[in-house]
Amino acid sequence: MEFKSEHPFCDGRFHRLLEAAGLLGRESGWEPFFIEGESSVLPGYIKNHSYGEYIFDWAWAEFYERHGAAYYPKIIHALPFTPINAPKVIGTDIEETLEKSKKFYLENKMISSQHFLFTNNTENKWLQGNDYLLKETLQYHFFNKYENFEDFLSFLKMRKRKNIKKERKAVKDAGLEIKWRKGSDIDEDLMKRIFNLYLSTIGKKQSYAYLNQNFFELLPHFMEDSLRIALAYKGEELIAMSLFIAGEESLYGRYWGIDPFYEKEFPFLHFELCYYLGMELCFEEKIPLFEAGAQGEHKLVRGFEPVVITSYHHLREKHFYQAIKEHLKDHNAHNREVISQFSQHLPYKN
Repeated sequence: MEFKSEHPFCDGRFHRLLEAAGLLGRESGWEPFFIEGESSVLPGYIKNHSYGEYIFDWAWAEFYERHGAAYYPKIIHALPFTPINAPKVIGTDIEETLEKSKKFYLENKMISSQHFLFTNNTENKWLQGNDYLLKETLQYHFFNKYENFEDFLSFLKMRKRKNIKKERKAVKDAGLEIKWRKGSDIDEDLMKRIFNLYLSTIGKKQSYAYLNQNFFELLPHFMEDSLRIALAYKGEELIAMSLFIAGEESLYGRYWGIDPFYEKEFPFLHFELCYYLGMELCFEEKIPLFEAGAQGEHKLVRGFEPVVITSYHHLREKHFYQAIKEHLKDHNAHNREVISQFSQHLPYKN
């Protein structure tokens, strides 16, 4: 079936990229199983672990294990390794396709549970009406209502405005050259260097490198000019990068990396490459929303607002379903309280 979507992660290119890079399949623990409706498709993956999902359920897996039950395999509907908001069902027959997916899950009793991550309002209505459990989490999004960066700054409290100007001036005065590149203007050699910078961040955080060199080398070919990369040079040396995927409705900040040798020398470069340049791109191209990735309370003072992220989950065994349902009541209430508190500390005047 052909993918038909305006969303840059849902038109088929990203899925084909992951397959071409060797990141999908039974060996990786992301075994594709797509549910097709008459004019829709629901990408799904049979999983034997919970890596690369960003809506974490490790505690649920441990709960199952303590009670001598198997949590894996499970089926999830999400973009692998990608914590962004995107339609789960691609096409028009949303309810029909969701019904088929539930039927498949219930009939295949070896699958313990079904999970829909980063869902939208249309999907939420059906999932809630079919006894899927809501889990709310938190991200920080920038809502573009401004003509340019100076216009944005004019809406901030004076101290916050001065701090952002100070950070940007420090980068400007550092003598670095910053360049934008689109996918059509990026060759394989540059992508190898970008991959190495990506690995530097992974190493610093002591996390797992989900993406391989093949993924980065193929990225410009598959994502074309949806791919935007901000590059920072010290002389002729590439020392840092920030990678984005741009759509008409949203800009998605995805990967960042800096040569560890220069990290302490340029402490504000992360904010410039990952946030301020992304915001400027939104102003220039009239992109209304900027999702700059998971986590990061430091985004609040730079104009990003806390938002609720929804996911829905169904667990086959009634005992576990009820226990996790009770847990999620407290979890969601706490998440809402955190968002309420964070919303009181935004940098805007009103």
